[in-house]
Amino acid sequence: MAGEEKHHKEEPIIIKKKRAHVAHGAHGGAWKVAYADFVTAMMAFFIVMWILGQSEQIRKSVTSYFKDPGAFNFVTGKRAVPIDLNLKPSGEGDGEDGKDSSKKDGFVFWLSTELQDSIVNRIRDKAMRDSSTAARRVEKIKEEFESFMKEQLAAKPDMKDILSSIKIEMTKEGLRIELIESSESMFFEVGSANVKEKAKELLVKLAQEIGKLPNQVDIEGHTDSRKYAGKAVYSNWELSSDRANASRRILESNGFWEGQVDKVTGFADRKLRNNGNPFDISNRRVSILVKQMSAKDFIPEEFKK
Repeated sequence: MAGEEKHHKEEPIIIKKKRAHVAHGAHGGAWKVAYADFVTAMMAFFIVMWILGQSEQIRKSVTSYFKDPGAFNFVTGKRAVPIDLNLKPSGEGDGEDGKDSSKKDGFVFWLSTELQDSIVNRIRDKAMRDSSTAARRVEKIKEEFESFMKEQLAAKPDMKDILSSIKIEMTKEGLRIELIESSESMFFEVGSANVKEKAKELLVKLAQEIGKLPNQVDIEGHTDSRKYAGKAVYSNWELSSDRANASRRILESNGFWEGQVDKVTGFADRKLRNNGNPFDISNRRVSILVKQMSAKDFIPEEFKK
């Protein structure tokens, strides 16, 4: 008994402890999120560095894309008479496997001749359609303004003289609207660039209609050949320029979009309407030219060269 008791006391004591169950999901994927953020940041960094190293043309293209992705390929609402563009991306010789390698502003395109032709043809066809649409829009504006003039003539008989002094016609340059003096002071006060009130009303309406178009506008001032008395510093050159500029200010503040006016010119008596009589009062006029747009205006910059 004593031996058994001794043997029992020498047996080792084993203590078992149970671990609490810990879920591993909480930390198992966290590093992936951090890594993804790091990779994204590095990618953004290298894109920024790449852009800084590119040409001004590429930087402008990238900026334009992020401002308006939908309008990146074709500038909306431009020009009229379609023209034969004969487009072809400029090449630097043939690449491997019979493919053309065309370099443009740091980009290298490896395209087959057939694929290049297909892309160019699609761009050209769309540009032709867009230019035709733009031409129809100009025609519509012409019709709308002519209807407005008829309505004004019926409602305001006192506007008859000034309305009959407006000539609207389509030319190869575009839609030309001329405010032609038929008396000493129909649109402007005599010898000055001060616009009459009735003329302002018409210019405001023109601005509202033309401002709907994407077309750019030239404004021209013209005079007859009568000279200022004496040796005045102010001449027909200044007068024609000032009248064109006075018209521009009214148009730009009543509907024209920023940059729509492309050019303002004073011609004095160098472009007479009535060549047979340089002193005829109809030579005094302001001409507003809504310039035609060709299919070339709808071609992306990278395909124009």
